[in-house]
Amino acid sequence: MFRKCVFLLLALYCADGVLSSSLIPPCKIEDEACIEKSVMAASSKLIQGIPELGIETSDPMFIEKIEGKISILKYTFFNTTVVGFKNCKISDIKVSKDLTNLHYVMNCPQLKLKGLYDINGRLIILPVEGKGDYELITGKYKVVVDSELKVTPGTDGKSRLAIKNFKLKCTPLSAIHFDFRNLFNGQKDLSDAVHKFANESWEDVANLVQDPVFYPEIGKIIKNVNKYLKSVPLEEYKLN
Repeated sequence: MFRKCVFLLLALYCADGVLSSSLIPPCKIEDEACIEKSVMAASSKLIQGIPELGIETSDPMFIEKIEGKISILKYTFFNTTVVGFKNCKISDIKVSKDLTNLHYVMNCPQLKLKGLYDINGRLIILPVEGKGDYELITGKYKVVVDSELKVTPGTDGKSRLAIKNFKLKCTPLSAIHFDFRNLFNGQKDLSDAVHKFANESWEDVANLVQDPVFYPEIGKIIKNVNKYLKSVPLEEYKLN
């Protein structure tokens, strides 16, 4: 049974950091209190990234392109800056004994996205189109993450752990503020109607558009974590 914080390492990627064993006190896998304490202590240090390993900061996060293609709506966000992942907390961490699956819940008090947009289609019941600057400010968000893991041999003969893929279930828990400037080429009455609907029906709108936004964000975090995992043999984060 692994007794080192490999399990912390796996869980921490959703908290927007990467793990250095020197930053994490070792815990027994059955000691949930120790695991939670260790993750929280490390996340604030690790979120800054590790430049020497090519690991970028996760807060702020820059995403060049986010593309959503839904049956009734197409939208693209360009040059988006995301702020707020550093305040997310992890809970319900579960790792399979054979290191093939990871489950956890990420609870975020607020996320802010800002950049450029291009949108066309229907926002549930209203037509919408425009190009310009945008800003989204969420309230509380719950993100359930289920991942597949793999262990592969390194060139040095030592095993490495990696996050293979993941699935998300995102749930908005409080109001979201939508601000899309220059909708309908600046026609204020049409723009006001869309914003009123979106801000009053934030839950329905979020459920429509959220997945194409969250997947590249979490994907970028996972990419950074895998860079770290590739640099550290599996045997270095388990107790004998």
